[in-house]
Amino acid sequence: MTIGEKIKYFRTRIGITQAKLAELSGIHPVSIRKYETNKMVPQAPQIDRIAEALGISSFAIAGIENNIRLETVGDFMGLMIMLIKTKIISLNGEREENGMLNSQTVSVEINPFISNFFNAKNDNAEISANKIMYYLKSDKILSDILKWERINHRYEKCAAEIHGTSDKELINILNSLKEQKEVIELELQHSDISLNAGGGISVKIPPII
Repeated sequence: MTIGEKIKYFRTRIGITQAKLAELSGIHPVSIRKYETNKMVPQAPQIDRIAEALGISSFAIAGIENNIRLETVGDFMGLMIMLIKTKIISLNGEREENGMLNSQTVSVEINPFISNFFNAKNDNAEISANKIMYYLKSDKILSDILKWERINHRYEKCAAEIHGTSDKELINILNSLKEQKEVIELELQHSDISLNAGGGISVKIPPII
């Protein structure tokens, strides 16, 4: 199915008109009609707004194949950022005074809700997948990810603290943090260096007791 066909499918599935979808998403009705008839392809921001209006994931419309490729370090950074933002994985470790996670203590953990659906085998014995700890092998990739994580952590904390405020000064601070974060995200995804699978992620599986 095309992106347009998927939009139409989900729209008709919940029983709303193109006009209603346009109203809910804030997108012009003519654009919605052109998307559904494949005369125009929505960009990522429009896909996100349509998905939110339909109550579904943007991946359900765009398809993961249209959003993710893994050929370069930049691609990997983009994937990591997306997984962390959507809480599919998290970076855990001791946070230092400057707000950055200590690289010696950092592990990558899968969201417990997701990992509860999986088991893993260690010497033919099954263990819960949520006990497995992952570590980035590349110090450079880890360092870059942690720089982004620090400002993303500050941004999310600040956004939660001032949620609903009308204080323009606080809103400006939050917007400034957002801009810094987005610049770092773009820079991290800019690298066209080919991925080296040997320098990826290692796994620590706890011993069976």
